Amino acid sequence: MPARWICGLFALLCAASISSAGDRPNVLYIVSDDLNCDLGCYGSEKAATPEIDRLAESGLTFTKAYCQYPVCNPSRNSFLSGMRPDEIGLPKKWTALRELVPDVTTLPQLFRENGYFTASVSKIFHISQWDPVKPTSGWRLGDEKSWDIRLNTQPQPTGNGRPPFPREGRRITLPSNRKGAGSGGTIDFAMESSQSKEAQEDGQAVIEATKILDDRPDKPFFLAVGFRRPHAPFVATSAAFKPHQLGEISLPELGSRDDVPPFAFTVFPPNYDQPERCREFRQAYFACVTFLDEVVGDLLDAIDERGLTEETIVVFFSDHGFHLGEHGQWHKFTLFEESARVPLILRVPGRTEPGSRCDRVVELVDLYPTLQELCGLPEPNQKLAGRSLVLLIKKPGRERDNVAITQVRRGSRSGRPPVMGYSIRTDRYRLTEWWSEEDIPRQMGAELYDHQTDPAEETNLLAHSGSSAAPPEVATDLSRRLAEYRINQRAAN
Repeated sequence: MPARWICGLFALLCAASISSAGDRPNVLYIVSDDLNCDLGCYGSEKAATPEIDRLAESGLTFTKAYCQYPVCNPSRNSFLSGMRPDEIGLPKKWTALRELVPDVTTLPQLFRENGYFTASVSKIFHISQWDPVKPTSGWRLGDEKSWDIRLNTQPQPTGNGRPPFPREGRRITLPSNRKGAGSGGTIDFAMESSQSKEAQEDGQAVIEATKILDDRPDKPFFLAVGFRRPHAPFVATSAAFKPHQLGEISLPELGSRDDVPPFAFTVFPPNYDQPERCREFRQAYFACVTFLDEVVGDLLDAIDERGLTEETIVVFFSDHGFHLGEHGQWHKFTLFEESARVPLILRVPGRTEPGSRCDRVVELVDLYPTLQELCGLPEPNQKLAGRSLVLLIKKPGRERDNVAITQVRRGSRSGRPPVMGYSIRTDRYRLTEWWSEEDIPRQMGAELYDHQTDPAEETNLLAHSGSSAAPPEVATDLSRRLAEYRINQRAAN
């Protein structure tokens, strides 16, 4: 029997095993923004996350999941299309996916075209913070072909073009990172707000998602809910701040950066040369994670209270990670572990073993073929770059020869051409290479880290010799695989 027939038959069996009377499963697709793996279910005690931990206890946690690009728009374009960033084309900040790939069948579009009711609440595609339902100024509220309903709970702009944020409560600012008179910059302020949970945009997202669940048509649904937290500005309720006392917050130790190419960094000097203020921002970030945890719990409760738990696949993940002072860096934009690695939890009724964990390397681009297979849907127009995780759902310890590829671009500077960084992550190693974007690309720098002995990625083995160096065949093999990847991506375009 041909392999593709076997795969199709297996997909149908999977779909049947998680539904009753031939009904197809629902999908609850939860996307966080800028969330790293500082969660209880990932072994961290930095943020209080009982609700996300509860989801992990009922599903499968992937401990080595990676994004394809550590910036919101290209990452979301990738996992919503099942394509890699180089295949799509790197967008400007607000370039819609369909402007880059007009004929793409997005993940929610595939569900919609095959009988599902699809709804989007807030930030799934990379939309502006304040778009109304109809496009304005060339920006889009998601993708029109993907959704039956599109809602946005993010606030409307004020006169200075910035969204209004609560003014009451304790507010801290990082002066060297401010841009203009309004809010802006990457972590320009954090705030302990006296507003209620329900008054904030993520609380509103749960309210709107609940209304959709109550008013949905009689067909299976694909409900995508995008939470803004913990994206900056770091605004959370007073209750979310309480578990995180400033006196217990410290910055990570800052190792030497001398053996690492400058392209690896985006924050100069380290921690903006304001370590005490950055401790406050760490506190505020963890408060935002705890706030996110609360609204995720509310959303899961809404599913449970409506008797939908046993017929709904739940996917929870982040578009990329986030730095909180590691390597002296803040925000995303790097190819280090903190920025490229993401939390990923799947709960598939009748399939996932409660509390199970998978330590295999996986990618966000794998989610498209996974949900397609679980729900028995046909293939889309475009070739999918990822690999289905269904076999790992069945057996998390199964051997899987896979690597994760993450890339990020550095713009031109001081007459230097733009540089693209490519990073390949295996179970043990990470190799990153920086290449100039010229007719004849030049390698501008490289890094190699051994996660078995250096999980913090503090020692670039390519800058050392003797006993400190990795076996030469490791770097050679990974560099060859990266070269093949880059060649294949150029050929695809």
